[in-house]
Amino acid sequence: MEQALDSDAEPVDDTGLRRTLVAVARQAEALQLVQHSQGNFSARVPGTNLVLITPTGIPYVEMGPEDLVAVDLERNTVRGPHRPSSELEVHCLTYRSRPWVGGCAHVEPPYLNALYALNLRVPNVLGNFVYLFAGRGLAVAPAIRSGTREFAEITLEAMGDHLGVVWKNHGIFCVGHTVRSALDRCVAAEQAAKVYYLALALKRGEPDLVPEGAQEDMVRTAAALGLTRGI
Repeated sequence: MEQALDSDAEPVDDTGLRRTLVAVARQAEALQLVQHSQGNFSARVPGTNLVLITPTGIPYVEMGPEDLVAVDLERNTVRGPHRPSSELEVHCLTYRSRPWVGGCAHVEPPYLNALYALNLRVPNVLGNFVYLFAGRGLAVAPAIRSGTREFAEITLEAMGDHLGVVWKNHGIFCVGHTVRSALDRCVAAEQAAKVYYLALALKRGEPDLVPEGAQEDMVRTAAALGLTRGI
């Protein structure tokens, strides 16, 4: 049973989760998936109706575990010295509509953004991309102003049964059982985008994709390993 928001309830020890969330955000910047304070990351606090999310406008190199904001699933701030990410709506709607999701990651990767700005979709060109996205690739949401309820609803509708969705002219939003697995998906998506971009740049024709039979095997393996459990 989830812990209710009760002033008399024992506070949940989320210290480890806070450290993980900060580490994930800094790793995303180290991998050049975000810069400065771009993007946002969140994690469901197990056994509660609380979510930890990165604050708005604080560079990741300066952000510590104490800077994270705890909110409930209705977007109310419970603890935290800063304003939560401007994308709070889409994070909370994701947790409410997908109970299996334990973490979300939004990054702004350059190769992926370049391809989708040209209306080129990332195909199943790498095995990791097939494994982590269950062979379904990325959904695409329309390019509209982010940070609103409408944007959150359109994002989740576009995502459907995918594990990641492209925000055109903006970036990518991925989900996972943990915030680390959500970041893993972002990494795999940008890696596939980079390989596809570079292959196209060689101007030697359309790149070969992972063969259909191999894709089917990878999807079954990913399911057996629990990588895509919940979809």
